Amino acid sequence: MANRLVLEKSPYLVAHADDPVDWFPWGEEALEKARREDLPIFLSLGFSACHWCHVIHRESFLDPDIAGILNRSFVPVKVDRQERPDLDAVIMAFCIAMTGGGGWPLTAILTPGGLPFFAGTYFPPRATAWTPGLLDILSDVSNRWRTEKEDLASFASKLAGKLAQPLSPDAVEMHVPPGEAMDLAFESLRQSEDTRCGGFGTAPKFPIPGNLLFLLHYERIRPGSGALAIAARQLEAMRLGGVFDHLGYGFSRYSVDRCWHIPHFEKMLPDNALLALLYNEVGSAVSRPALARVSGEVRKYLERDMRRPDGGYCASEDADSEGEEGLFYTWTREEVSRILHEDETERFCEAFGVSWDGNFENGRSVLRLENKKNGTGDPLDLGKPFEGSRALLLAERSGRVRPARDDSALAEWNGLLLGALARLGRDDPGCLEEARSLWRFCLGRFSRQGGRLSRVAYAYGPGIHNGCLDDYSAMLWGLSELYGSTGDREILEKAEQLYGQMEILFARPGLEGFDFLPSDGGPYPARIRHGEDGALPSGNGLAAYAAARWFRFSGDIAWKERACSVYRGFEPGMARFPGAFATLLAGMAEIQEVEAEGPA
Repeated sequence: MANRLVLEKSPYLVAHADDPVDWFPWGEEALEKARREDLPIFLSLGFSACHWCHVIHRESFLDPDIAGILNRSFVPVKVDRQERPDLDAVIMAFCIAMTGGGGWPLTAILTPGGLPFFAGTYFPPRATAWTPGLLDILSDVSNRWRTEKEDLASFASKLAGKLAQPLSPDAVEMHVPPGEAMDLAFESLRQSEDTRCGGFGTAPKFPIPGNLLFLLHYERIRPGSGALAIAARQLEAMRLGGVFDHLGYGFSRYSVDRCWHIPHFEKMLPDNALLALLYNEVGSAVSRPALARVSGEVRKYLERDMRRPDGGYCASEDADSEGEEGLFYTWTREEVSRILHEDETERFCEAFGVSWDGNFENGRSVLRLENKKNGTGDPLDLGKPFEGSRALLLAERSGRVRPARDDSALAEWNGLLLGALARLGRDDPGCLEEARSLWRFCLGRFSRQGGRLSRVAYAYGPGIHNGCLDDYSAMLWGLSELYGSTGDREILEKAEQLYGQMEILFARPGLEGFDFLPSDGGPYPARIRHGEDGALPSGNGLAAYAAARWFRFSGDIAWKERACSVYRGFEPGMARFPGAFATLLAGMAEIQEVEAEGPA
Protein backbone atom coordinates (compact mmCIF):
# COMPACT_ATOMS: atom_id res chain seq x y z
CA MET A 1 0.00 0.00 0.00
CA ALA A 2 1.15 3.53 -0.72
CA ASN A 3 2.08 5.69 2.25
CA ARG A 4 0.86 9.23 2.98
CA LEU A 5 3.15 10.79 0.38
CA VAL A 6 0.81 9.60 -2.35
CA LEU A 7 -1.37 12.62 -1.52
CA GLU A 8 1.46 15.15 -1.96
CA LYS A 9 2.07 17.33 -5.02
CA SER A 10 5.85 17.32 -5.00
CA PRO A 11 7.27 14.86 -7.58
CA TYR A 12 10.11 14.12 -5.19
CA LEU A 13 7.73 13.15 -2.38
CA VAL A 14 5.38 11.19 -4.64
CA ALA A 15 8.37 9.14 -5.86
CA HIS A 16 8.65 7.80 -2.27
CA ALA A 17 4.94 6.95 -1.95
CA ASP A 18 5.49 3.21 -2.58
CA ASP A 19 8.47 2.84 -0.24
CA PRO A 20 8.15 0.27 2.57
CA VAL A 21 9.04 3.18 4.89
CA ASP A 22 5.82 4.61 6.33
CA TRP A 23 6.73 8.18 5.43
CA PHE A 24 4.90 11.21 6.76
CA PRO A 25 5.08 14.63 5.12
CA TRP A 26 6.23 17.39 7.49
CA GLY A 27 3.22 18.56 9.43
CA GLU A 28 1.21 18.32 12.59
CA GLU A 29 0.24 14.67 12.10
CA ALA A 30 3.88 13.57 12.21
CA LEU A 31 4.79 15.90 15.07
CA GLU A 32 1.76 14.81 17.10
CA LYS A 33 2.63 11.13 16.64
CA ALA A 34 6.20 11.79 17.79
CA ARG A 35 4.99 13.62 20.91
CA ARG A 36 2.25 11.12 21.70
CA GLU A 37 4.45 8.04 21.33
CA ASP A 38 7.65 9.74 22.52
CA LEU A 39 9.55 8.75 19.37
CA PRO A 40 12.42 10.55 17.65
CA ILE A 41 11.76 11.95 14.18
CA PHE A 42 13.87 10.66 11.32
CA LEU A 43 13.97 13.52 8.81
CA SER A 44 15.21 13.03 5.25
CA LEU A 45 15.50 16.08 2.98
CA GLY A 46 16.30 15.92 -0.72
CA PHE A 47 15.12 16.99 -4.15
CA SER A 48 14.27 15.42 -7.47
CA ALA A 49 17.47 16.17 -9.39
CA CYS A 50 19.80 15.06 -6.58
CA HIS A 51 21.75 11.97 -7.73
CA TRP A 52 22.70 10.82 -4.23
CA CYS A 53 19.09 11.25 -3.10
CA HIS A 54 18.17 8.61 -5.65
CA VAL A 55 21.05 6.41 -4.47
CA ILE A 56 19.98 6.48 -0.82
CA HIS A 57 16.42 5.84 -1.96
CA ARG A 58 17.37 2.67 -3.85
CA GLU A 59 19.90 1.45 -1.32
CA SER A 60 18.22 2.26 1.98
CA PHE A 61 14.60 3.34 1.78
CA LEU A 62 13.61 0.25 -0.20
CA ASP A 63 15.56 -1.99 2.21
CA PRO A 64 13.13 -3.97 4.43
CA ASP A 65 15.49 -4.00 7.42
CA ILE A 66 15.96 -0.23 7.37
CA ALA A 67 12.25 0.31 6.72
CA GLY A 68 11.43 -1.96 9.64
CA ILE A 69 13.46 -0.06 12.21
CA LEU A 70 12.30 3.31 10.87
CA ASN A 71 8.66 2.28 11.16
CA ARG A 72 9.07 0.74 14.64
CA SER A 73 11.35 3.16 16.40
CA PHE A 74 11.00 6.51 14.60
CA VAL A 75 8.51 8.78 12.95
CA PRO A 76 9.95 8.91 9.41
CA VAL A 77 9.40 12.26 7.64
CA LYS A 78 10.34 13.08 4.07
CA VAL A 79 10.79 16.71 2.91
CA ASP A 80 11.36 18.21 -0.54
CA ARG A 81 13.96 20.88 0.18
CA GLN A 82 12.93 22.82 -2.94
CA GLU A 83 9.38 23.00 -1.66
CA ARG A 84 10.42 23.81 1.93
CA PRO A 85 13.69 25.78 1.85
CA ASP A 86 12.84 27.10 5.31
CA LEU A 87 13.05 23.65 6.92
CA ASP A 88 16.07 22.80 4.84
CA ALA A 89 17.92 25.95 5.91
CA VAL A 90 17.28 25.28 9.59
CA ILE A 91 18.30 21.62 9.48
CA MET A 92 21.34 22.50 7.36
CA ALA A 93 22.42 25.02 10.01
CA PHE A 94 22.31 22.26 12.63
CA CYS A 95 24.17 19.86 10.32
CA ILE A 96 26.97 22.36 9.68
CA ALA A 97 27.22 23.15 13.40
CA MET A 98 27.52 19.43 14.22
CA THR A 99 29.72 18.20 11.38
CA GLY A 100 31.34 21.22 9.74
CA GLY A 101 29.67 20.53 6.39
CA GLY A 102 26.42 19.76 4.64
CA GLY A 103 24.78 18.63 1.45
CA TRP A 104 22.01 16.44 0.13
CA PRO A 105 20.49 14.06 0.93
CA LEU A 106 20.33 15.75 4.30
CA THR A 107 19.69 13.28 7.11
CA ALA A 108 18.70 14.36 10.62
CA ILE A 109 17.19 12.83 13.75
CA LEU A 110 15.06 15.14 15.89
CA THR A 111 13.51 15.09 19.33
CA PRO A 112 9.69 14.88 19.41
CA GLY A 113 9.81 18.65 19.90
CA GLY A 114 11.57 19.07 16.57
CA LEU A 115 15.18 19.82 17.64
CA PRO A 116 17.98 17.91 15.83
CA PHE A 117 20.50 15.94 17.88
CA PHE A 118 22.03 14.03 14.94
CA ALA A 119 22.71 15.21 11.39
CA GLY A 120 24.66 14.17 8.32
CA THR A 121 24.28 13.71 4.59
CA TYR A 122 24.52 10.47 2.62
CA PHE A 123 25.07 7.23 4.51
CA PRO A 124 25.34 3.80 2.86
CA PRO A 125 22.90 1.18 4.12
CA ARG A 126 25.65 -0.85 5.83
CA ALA A 127 28.93 0.31 7.33
CA THR A 128 32.03 0.55 5.17
CA ALA A 129 35.67 1.10 6.10
CA TRP A 130 35.11 4.85 5.73
CA THR A 131 31.65 5.59 7.05
CA PRO A 132 28.97 4.16 9.35
CA GLY A 133 25.95 2.53 7.80
CA LEU A 134 22.42 3.89 8.14
CA LEU A 135 21.17 0.65 9.68
CA ASP A 136 23.82 0.84 12.43
CA ILE A 137 23.08 4.53 13.03
CA LEU A 138 19.36 3.86 13.42
CA SER A 139 19.96 0.92 15.76
CA ASP A 140 22.37 2.94 17.90
CA VAL A 141 20.07 5.98 18.12
CA SER A 142 17.08 3.77 18.91
CA ASN A 143 18.95 2.20 21.82
CA ARG A 144 20.30 5.52 23.05
CA TRP A 145 16.85 7.09 22.90
CA ARG A 146 15.66 4.50 25.40
CA THR A 147 18.60 4.94 27.78
CA GLU A 148 19.99 8.46 27.18
CA LYS A 149 16.93 10.39 26.07
CA GLU A 150 17.49 13.29 28.44
CA ASP A 151 21.12 13.71 27.36
CA LEU A 152 20.21 13.73 23.67
CA ALA A 153 17.40 16.23 24.24
CA SER A 154 19.70 18.43 26.34
CA PHE A 155 22.35 18.44 23.59
CA ALA A 156 19.73 19.41 20.99
CA SER A 157 18.37 22.18 23.21
CA LYS A 158 21.81 23.67 23.91
CA LEU A 159 22.77 23.65 20.22
CA ALA A 160 19.45 25.26 19.29
CA GLY A 161 20.09 27.95 21.89
CA LYS A 162 23.44 28.80 20.31
CA LEU A 163 21.98 28.93 16.79
CA ALA A 164 19.03 31.06 17.91
CA GLN A 165 21.12 33.71 19.66
CA PRO A 166 20.17 37.17 18.41
CA LEU A 167 22.75 39.04 16.38
CA SER A 168 23.77 42.30 17.99
CA PRO A 169 24.35 45.23 15.62
CA ASP A 170 27.31 46.25 17.79
CA ALA A 171 28.81 42.76 18.12
CA VAL A 172 31.57 43.36 15.57
CA GLU A 173 32.91 46.73 14.49
CA MET A 174 34.51 46.01 11.12
CA HIS A 175 34.13 48.37 8.20
CA VAL A 176 35.44 48.23 4.67
CA PRO A 177 34.50 50.73 1.94
CA PRO A 178 32.71 49.13 -1.03
CA GLY A 179 35.52 50.01 -3.45
CA GLU A 180 38.09 48.34 -1.23
CA ALA A 181 35.84 45.29 -0.74
CA MET A 182 35.46 44.94 -4.51
CA ASP A 183 39.22 45.08 -5.02
CA LEU A 184 39.78 42.50 -2.28
CA ALA A 185 37.10 40.24 -3.74
CA PHE A 186 38.63 40.42 -7.19
CA GLU A 187 42.08 39.60 -5.81
CA SER A 188 40.60 36.64 -3.93
CA LEU A 189 38.95 35.31 -7.09
CA ARG A 190 42.05 35.97 -9.17
CA GLN A 191 44.23 33.98 -6.80
CA SER A 192 41.77 31.06 -6.63
CA GLU A 193 41.29 30.82 -10.41
CA ASP A 194 42.23 27.50 -11.97
CA THR A 195 44.20 28.98 -14.85
CA ARG A 196 44.59 25.61 -16.55
CA CYS A 197 40.96 24.49 -16.56
CA GLY A 198 38.96 27.65 -15.87
CA GLY A 199 36.78 28.36 -12.91
CA PHE A 200 37.78 28.47 -9.26
CA GLY A 201 39.37 25.90 -6.99
CA THR A 202 39.53 22.21 -7.74
CA ALA A 203 36.89 19.47 -7.90
CA PRO A 204 33.94 19.43 -7.74
CA LYS A 205 33.30 22.58 -9.75
CA PHE A 206 30.10 24.59 -9.93
CA PRO A 207 29.53 27.48 -12.35
CA ILE A 208 28.81 29.91 -9.44
CA PRO A 209 27.12 32.58 -11.59
CA GLY A 210 27.55 35.23 -8.88
CA ASN A 211 31.32 35.17 -9.39
CA LEU A 212 30.93 35.66 -13.13
CA LEU A 213 28.41 38.47 -12.66
CA PHE A 214 30.80 40.26 -10.34
CA LEU A 215 33.74 39.86 -12.74
CA LEU A 216 31.63 41.29 -15.57
CA HIS A 217 30.82 44.42 -13.52
CA TYR A 218 34.29 44.72 -12.03
CA GLU A 219 35.86 44.95 -15.49
CA ARG A 220 33.59 47.91 -16.20
CA ILE A 221 34.76 49.88 -13.17
CA ARG A 222 38.37 48.63 -13.35
CA PRO A 223 39.09 48.45 -17.11
CA GLY A 224 42.11 46.32 -17.91
CA SER A 225 41.94 44.40 -14.63
CA GLY A 226 41.66 41.05 -16.42
CA ALA A 227 38.36 40.23 -14.69
CA LEU A 228 36.58 39.72 -17.99
CA ALA A 229 39.27 37.33 -19.21
CA ILE A 230 38.83 35.18 -16.08
CA ALA A 231 35.08 34.94 -16.72
CA ALA A 232 35.59 34.15 -20.42
CA ARG A 233 38.08 31.38 -19.63
CA GLN A 234 35.60 29.66 -17.36
CA LEU A 235 32.71 29.99 -19.79
CA GLU A 236 34.78 28.65 -22.69
CA ALA A 237 36.01 25.70 -20.63
CA MET A 238 32.45 24.84 -19.60
CA ARG A 239 31.14 25.01 -23.17
CA LEU A 240 33.96 22.75 -24.40
CA GLY A 241 33.54 20.29 -21.53
CA GLY A 242 31.15 17.51 -20.69
CA VAL A 243 29.03 19.70 -18.40
CA PHE A 244 27.52 21.08 -21.62
CA ASP A 245 25.05 18.92 -23.52
CA HIS A 246 26.56 19.06 -27.00
CA LEU A 247 23.48 17.51 -28.61
CA GLY A 248 20.48 19.03 -26.84
CA TYR A 249 22.22 22.01 -25.22
CA GLY A 250 21.95 23.23 -21.64
CA PHE A 251 24.38 22.75 -18.74
CA SER A 252 24.54 20.12 -16.04
CA ARG A 253 24.61 21.21 -12.41
CA TYR A 254 28.34 20.73 -11.83
CA SER A 255 31.50 18.86 -12.79
CA VAL A 256 32.97 16.11 -10.62
CA ASP A 257 36.46 16.90 -11.94
CA ARG A 258 38.43 20.16 -12.15
CA CYS A 259 38.37 20.37 -15.98
CA TRP A 260 34.58 20.31 -16.51
CA HIS A 261 34.87 16.92 -18.25
CA ILE A 262 32.52 14.66 -16.29
CA PRO A 263 29.27 16.12 -14.93
CA HIS A 264 26.68 15.05 -12.48
CA PHE A 265 24.13 15.03 -15.25
CA GLU A 266 21.18 16.75 -13.57
CA LYS A 267 20.14 19.97 -15.27
CA MET A 268 18.61 22.74 -13.20
CA LEU A 269 16.71 25.85 -14.23
CA PRO A 270 18.58 28.52 -12.20
CA ASP A 271 22.04 27.62 -13.49
CA ASN A 272 20.88 27.66 -17.08
CA ALA A 273 18.88 30.86 -16.64
CA LEU A 274 21.87 32.83 -15.38
CA LEU A 275 24.32 31.22 -17.79
CA ALA A 276 22.12 32.21 -20.74
CA LEU A 277 22.60 35.82 -19.66
CA LEU A 278 26.29 35.57 -18.81
CA TYR A 279 27.33 33.88 -22.05
CA ASN A 280 25.68 36.63 -24.05
CA GLU A 281 27.15 39.50 -22.03
CA VAL A 282 30.66 38.11 -21.57
CA GLY A 283 30.81 36.85 -25.16
CA SER A 284 29.75 40.25 -26.47
CA ALA A 285 32.18 42.08 -24.17
CA VAL A 286 35.17 40.05 -25.40
CA SER A 287 33.98 40.10 -29.05
CA ARG A 288 33.58 36.32 -29.20
CA PRO A 289 30.43 35.61 -31.28
CA ALA A 290 30.78 31.87 -30.74
CA LEU A 291 30.80 32.37 -26.97
CA ALA A 292 27.81 34.72 -27.12
CA ARG A 293 25.88 32.20 -29.26
CA VAL A 294 25.85 29.75 -26.34
CA SER A 295 23.16 31.97 -24.82
CA GLY A 296 20.81 31.09 -27.67
CA GLU A 297 21.65 27.40 -27.34
CA VAL A 298 20.78 27.43 -23.65
CA ARG A 299 17.52 29.28 -24.33
CA LYS A 300 16.65 26.72 -26.99
CA TYR A 301 17.08 23.96 -24.41
CA LEU A 302 14.93 25.77 -21.84
CA GLU A 303 12.17 26.49 -24.32
CA ARG A 304 12.11 22.95 -25.67
CA ASP A 305 12.59 20.87 -22.52
CA MET A 306 11.79 22.99 -19.47
CA ARG A 307 8.84 25.19 -20.38
CA ARG A 308 5.48 24.10 -18.99
CA PRO A 309 2.24 24.40 -20.97
CA ASP A 310 1.03 27.08 -18.54
CA GLY A 311 4.03 29.33 -19.26
CA GLY A 312 6.15 28.61 -16.19
CA TYR A 313 9.44 26.76 -16.20
CA CYS A 314 10.22 23.44 -14.53
CA ALA A 315 12.76 23.07 -11.75
CA SER A 316 15.06 20.36 -13.06
CA GLU A 317 15.79 17.15 -14.90
CA ASP A 318 17.33 14.13 -13.18
CA ALA A 319 20.81 12.76 -13.73
CA ASP A 320 19.59 9.16 -13.91
CA SER A 321 17.45 7.23 -16.33
CA GLU A 322 16.63 3.52 -16.17
CA GLY A 323 18.44 3.51 -12.81
CA GLU A 324 21.80 4.52 -14.31
CA GLU A 325 23.53 7.88 -14.03
CA GLY A 326 24.17 9.60 -17.36
CA LEU A 327 22.77 6.78 -19.50
CA PHE A 328 20.63 9.19 -21.52
CA TYR A 329 23.54 11.48 -22.37
CA THR A 330 26.49 9.14 -22.93
CA TRP A 331 27.52 7.12 -25.98
CA THR A 332 29.61 4.16 -27.03
CA ARG A 333 31.55 4.31 -30.27
CA GLU A 334 29.46 1.42 -31.56
CA GLU A 335 26.25 3.40 -30.96
CA VAL A 336 27.64 6.38 -32.87
CA SER A 337 28.74 4.19 -35.77
CA ARG A 338 25.22 2.78 -36.13
CA ILE A 339 23.87 6.31 -36.73
CA LEU A 340 26.60 8.04 -38.74
CA HIS A 341 28.52 7.07 -41.87
CA GLU A 342 32.02 5.75 -41.32
CA ASP A 343 33.83 9.00 -42.19
CA GLU A 344 31.34 11.02 -40.12
CA THR A 345 31.84 8.63 -37.19
CA GLU A 346 35.59 9.15 -37.31
CA ARG A 347 35.31 12.93 -37.39
CA PHE A 348 32.66 13.12 -34.68
CA CYS A 349 34.33 10.68 -32.29
CA GLU A 350 37.70 12.38 -32.68
CA ALA A 351 36.23 15.82 -32.06
CA PHE A 352 34.01 14.82 -29.13
CA GLY A 353 36.26 12.28 -27.41
CA VAL A 354 34.22 9.12 -27.97
CA SER A 355 36.67 6.24 -27.58
CA TRP A 356 36.33 2.46 -27.73
CA ASP A 357 37.13 2.23 -24.01
CA GLY A 358 34.98 5.22 -23.05
CA ASN A 359 35.82 8.12 -20.77
CA PHE A 360 32.98 7.45 -18.32
CA GLU A 361 31.49 4.25 -16.93
CA ASN A 362 30.75 0.92 -18.61
CA GLY A 363 32.64 1.83 -21.77
CA ARG A 364 30.47 4.88 -22.38
CA SER A 365 31.71 8.37 -23.24
CA VAL A 366 30.63 11.83 -22.19
CA LEU A 367 30.68 14.12 -25.23
CA ARG A 368 33.24 16.91 -24.87
CA LEU A 369 35.17 18.90 -27.43
CA GLU A 370 38.70 17.52 -27.37
CA ASN A 371 39.89 18.22 -30.91
CA LYS A 372 39.69 21.98 -31.17
CA LYS A 373 41.62 22.42 -34.45
CA ASN A 374 38.93 23.69 -36.76
CA GLY A 375 40.70 26.43 -38.67
CA THR A 376 38.33 29.20 -37.52
CA GLY A 377 40.48 30.50 -34.71
CA ASP A 378 37.71 29.92 -32.16
CA PRO A 379 37.57 26.45 -30.52
CA LEU A 380 33.82 26.83 -29.98
CA ASP A 381 33.11 27.34 -33.67
CA LEU A 382 33.01 23.88 -35.21
CA GLY A 383 31.21 25.03 -38.32
CA LYS A 384 28.48 23.31 -40.32
CA PRO A 385 30.08 19.86 -40.96
CA PHE A 386 29.13 18.70 -37.46
CA GLU A 387 25.57 20.06 -37.51
CA GLY A 388 24.23 17.16 -39.54
CA SER A 389 25.89 14.60 -37.25
CA ARG A 390 24.61 16.39 -34.15
CA ALA A 391 21.05 16.45 -35.49
CA LEU A 392 21.11 12.72 -36.32
CA LEU A 393 22.43 11.76 -32.89
CA LEU A 394 19.97 14.05 -31.14
CA ALA A 395 17.10 12.44 -33.04
CA GLU A 396 18.36 9.01 -32.01
CA ARG A 397 18.75 10.09 -28.40
CA SER A 398 15.19 11.41 -28.30
CA GLY A 399 14.02 7.80 -28.53
CA ARG A 400 15.77 6.85 -25.31
CA VAL A 401 14.09 6.82 -21.91
CA ARG A 402 14.47 10.40 -20.67
CA PRO A 403 15.49 11.31 -17.14
CA ALA A 404 12.53 12.28 -14.98
CA ARG A 405 11.61 15.96 -14.92
CA ASP A 406 10.56 17.86 -11.82
CA ASP A 407 7.65 19.97 -13.11
CA SER A 408 7.55 22.17 -9.99
CA ALA A 409 7.76 25.87 -10.80
CA LEU A 410 9.70 27.70 -8.07
CA ALA A 411 9.29 31.45 -7.59
CA GLU A 412 13.01 32.02 -7.03
CA TRP A 413 14.15 30.15 -10.12
CA ASN A 414 11.46 31.55 -12.40
CA GLY A 415 12.38 35.00 -11.10
CA LEU A 416 16.00 34.42 -12.15
CA LEU A 417 14.89 33.38 -15.62
CA LEU A 418 12.59 36.41 -15.80
CA GLY A 419 15.57 38.67 -15.14
CA ALA A 420 17.76 36.91 -17.70
CA LEU A 421 15.12 36.94 -20.46
CA ALA A 422 14.15 40.55 -19.81
CA ARG A 423 17.76 41.72 -19.95
CA LEU A 424 18.43 39.72 -23.11
CA GLY A 425 15.21 41.18 -24.48
CA ARG A 426 16.80 44.57 -24.93
CA ASP A 427 18.38 43.23 -28.12
CA ASP A 428 15.98 40.39 -28.87
CA PRO A 429 12.21 41.08 -29.19
CA GLY A 430 11.47 37.36 -28.92
CA CYS A 431 13.22 37.18 -25.54
CA LEU A 432 11.35 40.22 -24.32
CA GLU A 433 8.01 38.73 -25.29
CA GLU A 434 8.93 35.51 -23.49
CA ALA A 435 9.85 37.57 -20.43
CA ARG A 436 6.46 39.30 -20.53
CA SER A 437 4.75 35.91 -20.79
CA LEU A 438 6.76 34.56 -17.86
CA TRP A 439 5.87 37.61 -15.77
CA ARG A 440 2.18 37.00 -16.45
CA PHE A 441 2.66 33.44 -15.21
CA CYS A 442 4.48 34.61 -12.08
CA LEU A 443 1.87 37.25 -11.35
CA GLY A 444 -0.92 34.70 -11.67
CA ARG A 445 0.64 31.73 -9.91
CA PHE A 446 2.98 33.08 -7.22
CA SER A 447 0.86 35.97 -5.89
CA ARG A 448 -0.92 35.33 -2.60
CA GLN A 449 -3.40 37.38 -0.60
CA GLY A 450 -1.82 40.46 0.92
CA GLY A 451 0.87 40.70 -1.72
CA ARG A 452 2.92 37.75 -0.48
CA LEU A 453 4.78 35.40 -2.77
CA SER A 454 4.25 31.66 -2.72
CA ARG A 455 7.24 29.39 -3.08
CA VAL A 456 6.05 26.76 -5.54
CA ALA A 457 3.36 26.34 -8.17
CA TYR A 458 2.51 22.86 -9.36
CA ALA A 459 0.73 22.07 -12.60
CA TYR A 460 -2.71 22.81 -11.22
CA GLY A 461 -4.05 25.04 -8.48
CA PRO A 462 -2.63 28.09 -6.72
CA GLY A 463 0.91 28.40 -5.46
CA ILE A 464 1.62 26.92 -2.02
CA HIS A 465 4.02 27.59 0.88
CA ASN A 466 5.12 31.10 1.72
CA GLY A 467 8.21 32.29 -0.10
CA CYS A 468 11.54 32.84 1.60
CA LEU A 469 13.95 35.73 1.06
CA ASP A 470 15.47 34.20 -2.08
CA ASP A 471 12.06 34.06 -3.77
CA TYR A 472 11.47 37.76 -3.11
CA SER A 473 14.97 38.84 -4.12
CA ALA A 474 14.95 36.87 -7.37
CA MET A 475 11.55 38.25 -8.33
CA LEU A 476 12.66 41.78 -7.42
CA TRP A 477 15.66 41.40 -9.74
CA GLY A 478 13.52 39.92 -12.51
CA LEU A 479 11.18 42.91 -12.29
CA SER A 480 14.09 45.36 -12.39
CA GLU A 481 15.29 43.95 -15.71
CA LEU A 482 11.76 43.85 -17.10
CA TYR A 483 11.26 47.49 -16.17
CA GLY A 484 14.62 48.37 -17.70
CA SER A 485 13.49 46.83 -20.99
CA THR A 486 9.90 48.12 -21.03
CA GLY A 487 9.60 51.22 -18.80
CA ASP A 488 6.23 49.92 -17.62
CA ARG A 489 5.25 51.92 -14.52
CA GLU A 490 3.05 49.11 -13.22
CA ILE A 491 6.18 46.97 -12.86
CA LEU A 492 7.84 49.68 -10.76
CA GLU A 493 4.76 49.87 -8.54
CA LYS A 494 4.80 46.09 -8.09
CA ALA A 495 8.48 46.19 -7.18
CA GLU A 496 7.85 48.82 -4.51
CA GLN A 497 5.11 46.63 -3.04
CA LEU A 498 7.40 43.60 -3.13
CA TYR A 499 10.22 45.45 -1.38
CA GLY A 500 7.78 46.63 1.26
CA GLN A 501 6.80 43.02 1.90
CA MET A 502 10.49 42.08 2.18
CA GLU A 503 11.03 44.69 4.87
CA ILE A 504 7.99 43.51 6.83
CA LEU A 505 8.81 39.82 6.58
CA PHE A 506 12.60 39.57 6.58
CA ALA A 507 14.10 42.71 8.16
CA ARG A 508 15.11 42.50 11.81
CA PRO A 509 14.96 45.57 14.08
CA GLY A 510 18.39 47.11 14.59
CA LEU A 511 20.06 45.17 11.78
CA GLU A 512 20.58 45.97 8.12
CA GLY A 513 20.08 43.32 5.48
CA PHE A 514 17.53 40.52 5.63
CA ASP A 515 16.87 37.20 7.35
CA PHE A 516 16.25 34.17 5.17
CA LEU A 517 13.16 33.06 7.08
CA PRO A 518 9.98 35.14 7.39
CA SER A 519 9.32 36.68 10.77
CA ASP A 520 5.86 35.09 10.96
CA GLY A 521 7.01 31.63 9.90
CA GLY A 522 6.85 30.07 13.32
CA PRO A 523 9.32 29.48 16.18
CA TYR A 524 12.28 28.39 14.07
CA PRO A 525 15.05 26.92 16.28
CA ALA A 526 17.77 28.79 14.36
CA ARG A 527 18.25 32.24 12.86
CA ILE A 528 19.38 32.02 9.23
CA ARG A 529 21.00 35.11 7.79
CA HIS A 530 23.67 35.10 5.11
CA GLY A 531 24.93 37.27 2.30
CA GLU A 532 27.52 34.83 0.98
CA ASP A 533 26.79 33.15 -2.33
CA GLY A 534 26.56 29.42 -2.66
CA ALA A 535 26.15 27.66 -5.98
CA LEU A 536 23.50 30.35 -6.62
CA PRO A 537 23.41 34.02 -5.58
CA SER A 538 22.39 34.59 -1.98
CA GLY A 539 19.08 36.27 -1.23
CA ASN A 540 20.81 39.27 0.30
CA GLY A 541 23.30 39.51 -2.54
CA LEU A 542 20.51 39.43 -5.09
CA ALA A 543 18.46 41.96 -3.08
CA ALA A 544 21.39 44.40 -3.22
CA TYR A 545 21.98 43.74 -6.92
CA ALA A 546 18.28 44.15 -7.72
CA ALA A 547 18.13 47.43 -5.79
CA ALA A 548 21.20 48.67 -7.67
CA ARG A 549 19.56 47.84 -10.99
CA TRP A 550 16.42 49.65 -9.89
CA PHE A 551 18.62 52.65 -9.05
CA ARG A 552 19.96 52.54 -12.60
CA PHE A 553 16.57 52.35 -14.29
CA SER A 554 14.52 54.62 -12.02
CA GLY A 555 17.13 57.11 -10.88
CA ASP A 556 15.52 56.97 -7.43
CA ILE A 557 18.17 57.44 -4.73
CA ALA A 558 16.05 55.35 -2.34
CA TRP A 559 16.99 52.23 -4.30
CA LYS A 560 20.69 53.04 -3.95
CA GLU A 561 20.27 53.37 -0.18
CA ARG A 562 18.47 50.03 -0.04
CA ALA A 563 21.38 48.33 -1.80
CA CYS A 564 23.93 50.05 0.46
CA SER A 565 21.95 49.07 3.55
CA VAL A 566 22.28 45.39 2.64
CA TYR A 567 26.00 45.96 2.11
CA ARG A 568 26.40 47.49 5.55
CA GLY A 569 24.56 44.54 7.09
CA PHE A 570 27.27 42.17 5.89
CA GLU A 571 30.31 44.43 6.16
CA PRO A 572 32.00 42.37 8.90
CA GLY A 573 31.82 39.22 6.80
CA MET A 574 33.04 41.06 3.74
CA ALA A 575 36.04 42.34 5.63
CA ARG A 576 37.05 38.74 6.32
CA PHE A 577 35.97 36.87 3.17
CA PRO A 578 35.19 39.41 0.44
CA GLY A 579 35.24 36.85 -2.39
CA ALA A 580 32.25 35.05 -0.88
CA PHE A 581 29.96 38.07 -1.42
CA ALA A 582 30.29 38.32 -5.21
CA THR A 583 26.65 39.05 -6.08
CA LEU A 584 26.31 41.67 -3.36
CA LEU A 585 29.50 43.35 -4.57
CA ALA A 586 28.24 43.22 -8.15
CA GLY A 587 25.47 45.47 -6.86
CA MET A 588 28.01 47.88 -5.39
CA ALA A 589 29.90 47.90 -8.70
CA GLU A 590 26.64 48.61 -10.54
CA ILE A 591 26.03 51.65 -8.34
CA GLN A 592 29.52 52.90 -9.09
CA GLU A 593 28.87 52.46 -12.82
CA VAL A 594 25.58 54.35 -12.63
CA GLU A 595 27.10 57.24 -10.71
CA ALA A 596 29.91 57.48 -13.25
CA GLU A 597 27.67 57.48 -16.30
CA GLY A 598 24.27 58.66 -15.04
CA PRO A 599 20.96 56.72 -14.95
CA ALA A 600 19.73 55.13 -18.19
